[in-house]
Amino acid sequence: MARRARAGAVLSAALLMMAPNAVAAPAIPDVDSLIDDSGTLPGSISDLPSTPIVVFATDSGLVCRVWQGKITHDVNCTGDIPGAPPAARSVQLPGIYGKGTIPARFVAGPPEALVGGTPATARLPVGHKIVFWDFPPTQSMVCGVPPSTELVCVLKEPQSPGDVTTGPVVTHGFVIAAPQSQVF
Repeated sequence: MARRARAGAVLSAALLMMAPNAVAAPAIPDVDSLIDDSGTLPGSISDLPSTPIVVFATDSGLVCRVWQGKITHDVNCTGDIPGAPPAARSVQLPGIYGKGTIPARFVAGPPEALVGGTPATARLPVGHKIVFWDFPPTQSMVCGVPPSTELVCVLKEPQSPGDVTTGPVVTHGFVIAAPQSQVF
């Protein structure tokens, strides 16, 4: 009996150590009311692969690269990330169109590899946002700088792939803000 209890404790500890560093979606700062610097948005998901890579910088010094491929998209940001795990120097929000996504995560890799060494082509000041796509009612991706944060990026997609009009929505992203940045 003691051996079984000990094995259960070891298994539980191992599972906890493998858990991702993402948490449930926190109270996400409002990005809807920010000034929109987006320009023309793609009309449909099939238009996303032809949109250019966007590299932007915030006033706090974060540099982010948003890439949209044929079936995947990726947001990578690097800079000072308050409250991130000690080895983390970047944050990443990956995804696959219409197939659900995984939570954002802190990344220990070299920041240069994540943003590709491309200089920032846009500045995202406090009070502004960039909407990368918005296909109501369930699919959108936006990054913005509310006054209380350094950066917020939010991806909303259907919880069930293919259910883009009636099903529940899953929200992933990150909030970079002192004293504790969060991924979800």
